[in-house]
Amino acid sequence: MSATTESEPKSAAFPIDLSPLTDPEAIAARDRLWLEKVYARGVPQLTVRAALTGMLLGSVLGASNLYIGLKIGWNFGMSITASVLAFAIFSAVRKLFPSMDEFTMLENNTSQTAASAAAYMSSAGLVSSIPALTMLRREHVIDVPELTHWQLTAWLLAISVLGVVVAIPLKRSLINAEQLRFPSGIVCAETIRTMHAAGKESLSKARSLLVAGLFAAVVKFIFECKLWIFRRLPESVGLPFTVRGYPGEAWSFALNTSLLLYAAGAIIGMKVALSLSLGGAINYGFIGPWLLDQGVLRVASAADTATPAAWSAFVHAAEHDHAIPVRSAEVLHAVLRSKWSVWPGTALMVSSSLVAFAFRWRTIARAFSGLGALLPFGRKVAPREDPLAEVEVPSLWFGVGLAVCSVASIAMLRAWFGVPLLQGCAAVALAFVLSVVAARATGETDVTPIGAMGKIAQLLFGVLVPGNAAANLMTATVTAGAASHSADLLTEVKTGYLLGGAPRKQFWAQILGVIAGAFVCVPAYFVIAKPERLGNELAAPAAVAWASVAKLLKDGPGNLPSLAVYAIAAGAMFGALLAIAEELVPRSWKPYLPSATGLGIALVIDFNDSFAMLVGATVAWLLHRTHKDFAERYIVSASSGVVAGEGLMGIVVIVLRDVAGVLPR
Repeated sequence: MSATTESEPKSAAFPIDLSPLTDPEAIAARDRLWLEKVYARGVPQLTVRAALTGMLLGSVLGASNLYIGLKIGWNFGMSITASVLAFAIFSAVRKLFPSMDEFTMLENNTSQTAASAAAYMSSAGLVSSIPALTMLRREHVIDVPELTHWQLTAWLLAISVLGVVVAIPLKRSLINAEQLRFPSGIVCAETIRTMHAAGKESLSKARSLLVAGLFAAVVKFIFECKLWIFRRLPESVGLPFTVRGYPGEAWSFALNTSLLLYAAGAIIGMKVALSLSLGGAINYGFIGPWLLDQGVLRVASAADTATPAAWSAFVHAAEHDHAIPVRSAEVLHAVLRSKWSVWPGTALMVSSSLVAFAFRWRTIARAFSGLGALLPFGRKVAPREDPLAEVEVPSLWFGVGLAVCSVASIAMLRAWFGVPLLQGCAAVALAFVLSVVAARATGETDVTPIGAMGKIAQLLFGVLVPGNAAANLMTATVTAGAASHSADLLTEVKTGYLLGGAPRKQFWAQILGVIAGAFVCVPAYFVIAKPERLGNELAAPAAVAWASVAKLLKDGPGNLPSLAVYAIAAGAMFGALLAIAEELVPRSWKPYLPSATGLGIALVIDFNDSFAMLVGATVAWLLHRTHKDFAERYIVSASSGVVAGEGLMGIVVIVLRDVAGVLPR
């Protein structure tokens, strides 16, 4: 999720008309005009320094995004962050070496393209289906072996490059012909133009990002090392009240010491942050205590945990009554969210995503109607020669790339997850079709419906491959992973189109970013996502949701805890109603509707996390009201720095503590 403001390039500033066209001759004429008046012929673009900078920045930001996604379920767009950092790096280097060639706008665009691709690697399953597999393996729901480093790397590369390849024919249709807005791409183009025109203000933003990141990293390190006055401080400070006789901290009513969460709140905004806190307060302040009264949650006494035999007997009795055993009050909140509230939370997110997706039926219809134009037999009229042949990605690359990635994905699905050949082919075909839909949705609304893509695929393959939870997860990952990278590349290409860059060179920048992201994020994943940490220290809300859907489709509702079926129905209805209201109420009412995503995630993370994000969002809102210029200049950059800085230090701490053994636990 990225914080951007939508803006259109002004017609006076942009030398060609950007209205949608359908006539092939008119499109070809505009392409020639773009080549003549916009294309920056001879300007350095895909240089070694730009590509390496983007790969390096993307690897760092991708690792940070991985940690954040496993912790709070959000992925932050890194295009603008990467472009600001790249500009700052080369501005500083050029002061040291004045004779060095100027870092061009197109080189900056190359860097942010590679960086964005690397940062998006977590969307190819690293925060959803892959940890969900681990969770289901831990619960003995599946018995497929854990993927090795090289297997996971190969998997990520196959489905990510598949998405990049699918974007090749879409570019000509969605950007050249229809001129879809891709708002984040427009904002990134304007940001790069502004930086290179007025570098001083941009450097101040970059400084705020770097200083905030360094500060957050140092604070994280001090807290984790238990240094100085922080030696006795816990990760959260419990609030001084009780709920049903248990301290507030047992229900996660506490103040968080993680700066990352406050910064994330400043980025996501008040609507989502309020929804998170509202959902958390209802879950832990009302639903949890009510479940305790109903006997659905059963907290063991000291006698029940005195011996293994006593604890085993307590667990057996609770499970016989479809109740949930809780070993101690300290884990009451964790058991509530991981064993019970995950069901209504997942249902709420799934239903709202699917209903909102259905409301985009015009977008979907246009996407499917445009599929024919992507095929050779669908082109009834075509210009005799391609005016952009020298800069566009050749069709041959699309055919070869699609064939190689499809065969690799199908082979891995069959060999590692037991997906039959026919269903594997269906997964790749669905990835292509839904990538088209996701790309169009991103172009029109700036929202890539990855959640909806994944859930549609999970429901479909729950029918095609019944009883196989691993196959359900991984076929859906092909769809979601490919769709995310396809939409990401088209967003970056929109930036390049406005700046005069060659799509062919951006294609290679995206591929390089995917490679860098895979080779950095996979080792980082194996360090971070230990089985015992998932669902506990790392809430992994996206993974919990994916695992819950796969488990429900495999086992049916019979093994759910008491009242969970009713909760699923209520969550699904409420999510659908919110999605309908979001579409039908007047625009002036929409800010007052709660966010379905925020409410759903609130049920699978602790309240102290939700409350910290609300505090951050409130501070940002107050600054916007009282110091608007300062807020617009620094809040997003500084908050992005905090998110990246603490995310990276979180990984460093895990390495130092769990691998090297030099930090206290």
